[in-house]
Amino acid sequence: MGRERAVEFYGDYHTHTNYSDAKQGLIDIVEAARNRGLKEVAITDHGPLAAVIGVSNPNSYLKLKEEINLINEEYDDIKVLLGAEANIRNIEGDLDIPPYIIKELDILIAGLHPYTLPTSIKAGVKIFLQNSLRHLGKGCYEKAVKNNTQAVIAAMKNNPSLDILAHPGLFFKLDIAEVAQVAVKERVLFEINCGHEYPKISDIMEADKYGINFIVNSDAHLSSTVGDFSYAKRIIKKLNLDEARIVNSSARGGYKTWVKN
Repeated sequence: MGRERAVEFYGDYHTHTNYSDAKQGLIDIVEAARNRGLKEVAITDHGPLAAVIGVSNPNSYLKLKEEINLINEEYDDIKVLLGAEANIRNIEGDLDIPPYIIKELDILIAGLHPYTLPTSIKAGVKIFLQNSLRHLGKGCYEKAVKNNTQAVIAAMKNNPSLDILAHPGLFFKLDIAEVAQVAVKERVLFEINCGHEYPKISDIMEADKYGINFIVNSDAHLSSTVGDFSYAKRIIKKLNLDEARIVNSSARGGYKTWVKN
């Protein structure tokens, strides 16, 4: 029996700077990615309507883009990309990144996050309040999962530029089978998030049944964790996941092979 080859990675497409809730600056991420031998890295700060963690306003992304353009002129061994991690605000899948900003992005990520400003009181009750009540019994739990799943599916269907579903099921439990099937149809990538070590192996196994494409990201908030894919490497080896469906593996190449926008 031959020795298994570990999957290597082309880039890290989910990192945060001090424009949102991280301790690191843009250049810290770039240098860390270079030290890891990555060819690409995306800066994907949180959308503005999640309390504490979000950028101060949408135009922060335009400032980041200016800085990124300067860095790309300086370095020829790594490509730095502009992205955003949008917050899903209601059951209709509305995001907190305006269209004029989305047009400027290389990559769009979205997910459910606590303390997000909903579009209305009704929207807040359906997702955020219901999610906080899920521990009160089976009925509350099932209703929360149903609403969370509906919101994520709507986000994938109603935002054609959406590339990546962030840490599926973290904080907000989902029906993974339903989400995975829609993600396949809408060409949205299912993230294996190494920073949170999420989704758990059972959810990754469930999603894998439907032929979904995965992306491995660090969700780094510290430069020491940029490009640290240890969690995913263990999962990939344990489940023998098809490397061809891990879009940021070295074998697949850069983001232009999978990005939608």
